[in-house]
Amino acid sequence: MAPINSSNMELHSQRLLEPDLPVQVRLQLVMEVRDSLEMTHTPDYLNFLRCYFRAFSAILSTFTAPQGTENAEHKLRNVVIEILNRLPHSEVLRPFVQDLLKLSLRVLTQDNEDNALLAIRIVFDLLRNFRPTVEAEVQPFLDFVVAIYRNFKFTVKHFFDNPNATVNVVAPVPNQHLDSIGDAPGMMAVPGGGQLNPSAQSFKIVTESPLVVMFLFQLYAKLVQTNIPFLLPLMVEAIAESGPEKVPPHLKTPFVELKGAQVKTLSFLTYLLKSNADYIKPYENSICSSIVKLLVTCPADSVSIRKELLVGLKQVLNTEYRRGLYPLIDTLLDERVLVGTGRVCIETLRPLAYTLLAELVHYVRGDLSLPLLSRIIYLFSRNMHDSSLTLVIHTTSARLMLNLVEPIYEKGVDQQSMDEARVLLGRILDAFVGKFRTLKHTIPQLLEEVEEGKERPNLRMKLEVPLQTVLNLQPPLEYTKEINDYKSLIRTLVMGMKTIIWSITHAHWPRPQQQSQQSSNIAAQPFRGLREDEVLNSF
Repeated sequence: MAPINSSNMELHSQRLLEPDLPVQVRLQLVMEVRDSLEMTHTPDYLNFLRCYFRAFSAILSTFTAPQGTENAEHKLRNVVIEILNRLPHSEVLRPFVQDLLKLSLRVLTQDNEDNALLAIRIVFDLLRNFRPTVEAEVQPFLDFVVAIYRNFKFTVKHFFDNPNATVNVVAPVPNQHLDSIGDAPGMMAVPGGGQLNPSAQSFKIVTESPLVVMFLFQLYAKLVQTNIPFLLPLMVEAIAESGPEKVPPHLKTPFVELKGAQVKTLSFLTYLLKSNADYIKPYENSICSSIVKLLVTCPADSVSIRKELLVGLKQVLNTEYRRGLYPLIDTLLDERVLVGTGRVCIETLRPLAYTLLAELVHYVRGDLSLPLLSRIIYLFSRNMHDSSLTLVIHTTSARLMLNLVEPIYEKGVDQQSMDEARVLLGRILDAFVGKFRTLKHTIPQLLEEVEEGKERPNLRMKLEVPLQTVLNLQPPLEYTKEINDYKSLIRTLVMGMKTIIWSITHAHWPRPQQQSQQSSNIAAQPFRGLREDEVLNSF
């Protein structure tokens, strides 16, 4: 057939409305329209809408039904929705916006996952670009979001509790706000392997929904008070779902989609912390517990999901609701939980993860036990000597250990705890001395380069990092920034030595709260200073 243009557009669209036209022929005609979509960017756009919008509505509402398998009818619906998704959102489209939005909402609530993903993008774009016109249709979309979160637990069970089931029947999400556009089926077959999920049981749809809801709450503040009381508890329950303990290989994809949906939901909840914190307060502990649970259950090699989780953790740390994380710090000290075990996760997420962990430890340092402080010292002293981490992380690790000196010192309330505290302080001193030993060769090089004022390769790459590690490092830092990073690290180490040495030398002396009790026993002088072997080990 000749290319579609203004002269044959009306005739071509009328063929699409023929009731007895075979599906394959109708599909071919629709694909011809898709291949001619450039006309929507010409003055013929309005004529295109007048000719084809009625035909597209009839195809989606009358001539076809939502499909549970990939067949010609599903392909026909998919191509039509793709065309609607690609329409330019100019003023020419405004007269058709109401009908297009209702049509898209019907597809979103009753069609399969593939078509619903296109439909939710249409809904989002229309709500964003035609705000005065479509305000009445915002609430129906929010009702759908509430419904899919209400069904979230059953969706998890559908995928993972009976993974060998091949066919189930699921009713679509009811929505009393949707006007009738045409007769649509009330039920659709839910697939087993290789088939299509209904939108009401799709983790991908859940993943897309929070962003749209966030945008709508920003535009229509009055909707927050009417919808948050219903939506928030459902979202909190959704992120608390752990899924199966062991995931069979054939269910790995839906499991990753589950975690992606939960993390997007968590991102929405952390957004509410900024603007509607009062609604979040009753769920403080539950949300914090779910963050850690998601880190535990998230696939070890899912970099993007883990990164978004860490960003959500950062948002919580910046608020007073971080208190809910304090009892969970023991779990977060496990690097397999915090960073994951995938190679890409380890290479890309460690700086962010350790920075957040250092911030959390800083807030709760006074309440930590000596065994927990021992684990923290081990982790951050190792990080300070890890040449694959940046100098900024080295400095952060040093500062954190300095912040732990006083809490460790204060833990010495009896002879046993004084001994344990002194050992931990000695480990911090050993870490600092070891770092000085590493920098012993770097400082002369730095001074030499400053005097000569010439360009040179990255010092860390030349002096500290083995060749195989260099190959995986990021591009070299700018010379001046690297100099400043070294200065900051050395300053932190030097200024901290006084505090560390004083605390070690006074580790067995009575604390202020104990002096009144021991003032009568002046003859018993506690050990003070460093032993000879400790001094020798420092050189």
